[in-house]
Amino acid sequence: MPRYQATDINSVVVVIPSYFDFVRVRNHFKRETSNFAQLSEYSTNKNITNVRRKFAEGAIKYILTTERFFFFKRYKLKNVHHVVFYEPPLHSECYTHYVNMLGEASGTCQHTTTLLYNKLDGTKLERIVGEKQCKLLINSAQTTHMIVSS
Repeated sequence: MPRYQATDINSVVVVIPSYFDFVRVRNHFKRETSNFAQLSEYSTNKNITNVRRKFAEGAIKYILTTERFFFFKRYKLKNVHHVVFYEPPLHSECYTHYVNMLGEASGTCQHTTTLLYNKLDGTKLERIVGEKQCKLLINSAQTTHMIVSS
């Protein structure tokens, strides 16, 4: 997250599968930045509406959300320019849902998706990129990979 915090990048959605990790990342954001909001399965409808409106207007720079929020609510967010997956989501539909939001964002800025993973995330990563590509990514000596899609 330091790369995103140090620059003028706006409209970042951070998707965190585990609620325990969500709490840890949320506490980090509380210490480091004040311009963020959170959406979880425990959020009220009023809170969800307010956060979505403020994010679409650009008043909120980051949204932290859980995979369970996607699973139960399936809201679309407007004005998403960057998506960060804290680890590969358990359900591949979650990945495609958030990546598809990037194309709906207005403006000419560059859209990015960042997926953090390690060798133990092979099964979850395979659901997203396929078996062959997963083996290449996991067994590669490189620490960073770029997958380009149109």
